[in-house]
Amino acid sequence: MFKYSMINPVDAGTVRRCDCWGEGHFGAPRGCRTHRGVDIVARADAPVFSPMHALVVRVAEPYDDDAVLSGVLLQGIDAHAGLEAKLFYVLPDLALMGQCVRAGTVIGCVQSLQARYPGITDHVHLEVRAQAVHIDPVPLIADLS
Repeated sequence: MFKYSMINPVDAGTVRRCDCWGEGHFGAPRGCRTHRGVDIVARADAPVFSPMHALVVRVAEPYDDDAVLSGVLLQGIDAHAGLEAKLFYVLPDLALMGQCVRAGTVIGCVQSLQARYPGITDHVHLEVRAQAVHIDPVPLIADLS
């Protein structure tokens, strides 16, 4: 479907299944909207890898009312030009802001979600846009199911 491929941003990460806060697949219901990314199960403090060759654009904030949880915005380069990725619940490596990284480069570590969502499965939220349209990243990542 797409010419792109990406790597899993978490070692042996899998899509978050149903827990007390819902499901983590692309398109899962979120009240009056749908989930525009995929939640990849991860252990708090685990390394997070860039899923693609990218420019590390900036820190991305998932919530206006929570300065603790953060993420990173990536702009695809080289074979990934035309893609944009947001990874949430990641404490980013601030030294990488404005730098180009290769797929697989450690860009931060997983943050625990337990303070905001008690009982949720800790995860990294990966949101991908191709030509400004949200797409399901699962088909792009060979070892993600």
